[in-house]
Amino acid sequence: MKNHKYILFFLLIIPLKTLAQNKNHFIGINPNVTVEPFYNKGELDINIFPFVYQLTVTKRADLRFTSILNLGIRNNGNDISHFGLETAIPIFLKKKSDKNDLSKSFYVSPVISLTRNKIEMHNNIGIWLEPGYNLLFDDKFAMTFGLQIGGTYFNYDNNIDKWRNHFGVKIIFGKWI
Repeated sequence: MKNHKYILFFLLIIPLKTLAQNKNHFIGINPNVTVEPFYNKGELDINIFPFVYQLTVTKRADLRFTSILNLGIRNNGNDISHFGLETAIPIFLKKKSDKNDLSKSFYVSPVISLTRNKIEMHNNIGIWLEPGYNLLFDDKFAMTFGLQIGGTYFNYDNNIDKWRNHFGVKIIFGKWI
């Protein structure tokens, strides 16, 4: 986990450089519910700050950031559980004629997620592949549908670290500005 500072540094530098070069920015939300196999029955996490920011980087690729601030619904009380950031690079199968065209159609994206779970006391590094579709409407409103498949490394404070499978459904609503 010591290298996570370097990863986070590079994930933040790339958009700052491209921010000045882009005219189109996507702002949206990603409503999200998480249920882990090790949670007790009826326990779950709800992302209460599901902010999404995306920008075009090339004629084929975008860069997307999703905030994670989960409210943990637990049988013994509710509290903030996870907080962190998910970064994705949607690579569109159809090349755009100009890099500042709005993104649409089928994509495949590598995804990295860095979070801290303060209830179960562990850091997470998620590495996923996300195939999906970005649907674009005339008024620059967009909806993204994706499936995330991969694994998450659980780095526990006082327990044995382990890898677990990850499967998620990604739905994003928002607008290009």
